[in-house]
Amino acid sequence: MNLETGIISLGREEIVYCKGVPEKPKGIVVIVHGFAEHMGRYTELIQFLQEKGYGVYGFDHLGHGKSGKIRGHIDNFLQLVDSVYKIVQIAKENHPELPIVIFGHSMGGLVSAAFGIMYPDEVDGQILSAPALGIESKGTERFMLKLMRCFFPRKYLANKVGNKISKDSGVIDRYLNDELVLKEATLNFYYEVFIKGINYVKENRKKYCYPLLLLHGTEDKIIDCKLSQQFFKECSSQDKEIKIYEGLYHELLNEPEKAEVLEDIYLWLEKRVK
Repeated sequence: MNLETGIISLGREEIVYCKGVPEKPKGIVVIVHGFAEHMGRYTELIQFLQEKGYGVYGFDHLGHGKSGKIRGHIDNFLQLVDSVYKIVQIAKENHPELPIVIFGHSMGGLVSAAFGIMYPDEVDGQILSAPALGIESKGTERFMLKLMRCFFPRKYLANKVGNKISKDSGVIDRYLNDELVLKEATLNFYYEVFIKGINYVKENRKKYCYPLLLLHGTEDKIIDCKLSQQFFKECSSQDKEIKIYEGLYHELLNEPEKAEVLEDIYLWLEKRVK
């Protein structure tokens, strides 16, 4: 696996990104990671794509991994969408002749869907893996979060998803012991992403029209797969495909059955690069 790293500016912040492009690539895949994680958790996907002839671009979200000044914090959901836009533009400038597809997982899937709504003509398709299109919470909890972030925007709340990401205990152990994985995030981060961001995509999903491969597991303990099914039904994409994997948890690419998921991704990509 061959990767180069670089830095781009996002206002007063800096985003760390990476790229790895084989000789004579078929296309480019931009990877948009999920909440609390970082690009280092996508090594297997990157290697798989490169071996299949695809170039890869990825980055650490603002406040994640090695990006941003304040860990676990953003000022506005649009900062995450802007990051995707900047990486896509770099990929397009470097490879103007190649198709570009976005792969977004979990929160990255939510951000990618928002990007798709805001920028309908920038890429050639999207793959959304267990996108965070909604979270289980009561109305009172959402109200309290909205109220508290007005007074304590940088108060931290713990990341509680670690034990739910996969059936594989080794994956969970590595996640919990990964120094770059966020152990907490600010109230403002939670509000901007999991209330404001989710509401934006929900209210505008009919404007989404990209070629789409939507992936989700039936036993996802973090994001209900029914939310993906609903988005799939109501978005306006003419070219769309959904794969629901029986028994799989949230991180499809870290499940024992990941080979099947990778093959489905590869086959979908191959249909769009010829």
